[in-house]
Amino acid sequence: MKDVVLDGRQMNTVEKTHDYLKMQLNLPEHYGRNLDALWDELSTYNQPLSMHVTSCDTLEKELGDYGLKLMALFEEIGMYNKAIMVKFER
Repeated sequence: MKDVVLDGRQMNTVEKTHDYLKMQLNLPEHYGRNLDALWDELSTYNQPLSMHVTSCDTLEKELGDYGLKLMALFEEIGMYNKAIMVKFER
C-alpha cells in the first residue's frame, strides 16, 4: 500500500494545491489541475492508497470554499474507490 501525507499547510492557493497534489500523488503530466480532473484521476486509481490529510483547519482557512470542496472530494473518493483510504487530521 502506498502511503501519502497531504499537508494542508502546503496548499494555500489553488495553484499551489494542484502542484502539490500532482507531486505527492504522482499524477500524470496531462493532469488538468482542477477538482474534476482530480476526481477523474483518483476514481480510476487501482493500487491500494492511503491518504492522510493533515492540517485540515489550515487548508480550510487558506482556501475557503475550495478547501471544503477538496476535502469533500477526498471523503467521497474514499467511499467511491475502495482502493483508497482517506484519513483527516485537524
